[in-house]
Amino acid sequence: MKKLVHIGVWALACTALGVPPARAQKRDTLLIMQRLDTMQQMIINMQKTLDTQTAVLKTLIEQANDNVNSMKVAVEELKKATGQNLANSNARFDSMTGEIQSLSSNQEEILARLAKLSEQLVQTQNIIQTLSTPPPVTPTSAPGAPGQPGTTPPPVPDAETLYKSGLSAFNGGQYLLAVQSFQEYLQYYGETDLASNAQFYIGESYYSQGDYAKAIEEYNKCIEQYPKGNKAAAAQLKKGYALLALEKETSGIRELRSLIQRYPRSREADLARQRLKKLGVSPTGRGQG
Repeated sequence: MKKLVHIGVWALACTALGVPPARAQKRDTLLIMQRLDTMQQMIINMQKTLDTQTAVLKTLIEQANDNVNSMKVAVEELKKATGQNLANSNARFDSMTGEIQSLSSNQEEILARLAKLSEQLVQTQNIIQTLSTPPPVTPTSAPGAPGQPGTTPPPVPDAETLYKSGLSAFNGGQYLLAVQSFQEYLQYYGETDLASNAQFYIGESYYSQGDYAKAIEEYNKCIEQYPKGNKAAAAQLKKGYALLALEKETSGIRELRSLIQRYPRSREADLARQRLKKLGVSPTGRGQG
């Protein structure tokens, strides 16, 4: 309708100006139609371009969403893997720490024994020579029998010789000789600082021979007679071991727990904890029925 109005207005204008109406109308109509076709084609092209760009943008958005989802999955998998690796690393670290502590304890014990052996090896020849030489016998008159020859009692061996003799025999695996030497030491020097050690090594000699019942008796003497001696904790530890060797598990566990309570910071307490751990029981007995 608007198009017809415009054409009519144009025709009137042409008439007023003296331009032939029909010719002017045809020319203007063609011009307008050409312009309309051009505009329509431009609109179609713009629509196509818009559709293409919209499709491209949609594809890019979908790809971006896919990438984001993939990244989320990768992050979750990485978190799980990192957590698992961390847990494994912690477990390995705890295991290695326990092994290092155990090796350290064993190394200290070996070094201490090697130091003792070195010292004993230097003195072995002197000890053997002293023991091999019989005491001199001097004739004298026996008491109550004047005029009759007799002998004086042999002199008491010195404490150091007796103790080193027993220790040398023990380290050499001569357990009966070690027991005799340490018992003689206790007979004459039962109040010295090394009396606890001598009594402990008597128990150790029986333990090394597999006589666990006799070893327990001797360990008890060390614990009861020398409660403040430097072998009291070791005697209680080995008593617990001997009870376990006799398959008296309840008594052995009780003895090791008692040791931990009495000497919580000692090396023997650490060894007792390790033994109880191997048995699968608590060092304190708490939390068990």
